[in-house]
Amino acid sequence: MKRFLILSNCALLLVLTSCREHSRYSMKPGSCEVIVEDGSEFPEFLVGKWEADKEGWAFIFEPGGNIYVARIAMGRTEIVPGKVKTWPTRGGGQAVYVPGDWQVIYLPASRELTVDIVMNYIRVEMGDQLFQGKTRDIITGTVSEDGKLWRAVVSSFPEYEGFPTGPEDVPFISEVNFTKVEEGK
Repeated sequence: MKRFLILSNCALLLVLTSCREHSRYSMKPGSCEVIVEDGSEFPEFLVGKWEADKEGWAFIFEPGGNIYVARIAMGRTEIVPGKVKTWPTRGGGQAVYVPGDWQVIYLPASRELTVDIVMNYIRVEMGDQLFQGKTRDIITGTVSEDGKLWRAVVSSFPEYEGFPTGPEDVPFISEVNFTKVEEGK
């Protein structure tokens, strides 16, 4: 009986520790907000699929500017705003992606498009290894006059456990060119 009590207390402690681990992160998915600076409609020429030339980024913009799906750089994973994505990983683990609040901002006068992607929680188990944390990526740049090229700068603000970053390392900044590969429907 004494052994049973010790084992059950250990199990309870593991469960509570696991719950506390997740409490640092919001497990509630956010939404996607679209802002056009002058109050006009989101431009039709931006509707469709845009793919980056590196880092795996891709976006599908719907009429009205909402993101239908985004492929984020972390794991080249397709995320739907407002929906948690969970699937098994190699090695018997599990991956969980919880999107936060996203924004699409367009400034017609300068043709500047900004996409602000917040991931409230990312957890990837691969065998006996665990990777978890949260991140924010701000992708901003100018769309060409012909509406086919979006030259952007990606500023990434990761907060991953065990990932050695200091204030001098963040944000990670890279230049990415997005090409419109599919027209909107």
